[in-house]
Amino acid sequence: MSTAPPVARAYDALRPRILQRLLELRATLDPALARLDDPTAQAQIGAVLDHLGNFITTGDLGLHRAFLHTFLAMRAAEAQGPAAVLAMLVAIGDTAAQVAQEAGAGTTEGAELTLLLTRVTASTARAVNDLIAEELERRIAQWGELAARAGGPQP
Repeated sequence: MSTAPPVARAYDALRPRILQRLLELRATLDPALARLDDPTAQAQIGAVLDHLGNFITTGDLGLHRAFLHTFLAMRAAEAQGPAAVLAMLVAIGDTAAQVAQEAGAGTTEGAELTLLLTRVTASTARAVNDLIAEELERRIAQWGELAARAGGPQP
């Protein structure tokens, strides 16, 4: 018997439908995803869905932030800015919530999963914004240190 909460099991059951919808919409989620072959796009979207599922199951924000940090870095290496990554993650969460709402229409479980996915999407957006702000603070501090060494204007 699974120890995962019922809403996590409901998410796992819907995950294939969510993935299929996201693959169908991938060109609108992120132009970079549209340029990828199907297996690569499926792997990238699947990784996000896996971590959303982990977050739903565990509620471990630290683990979720670590994934998001790595995901931001990976996408930056592909010349994707943080705003584009944030928009893509929110679109994935919104699409997952929409699929859950459609699949669970009129049921308590469907309403609970839809609400949870909406909250997870909001938490994801907050975490990404926090990561972006932390990186900006680090860069401003670094700029200040470099300017102080060079005797130039400081931020």
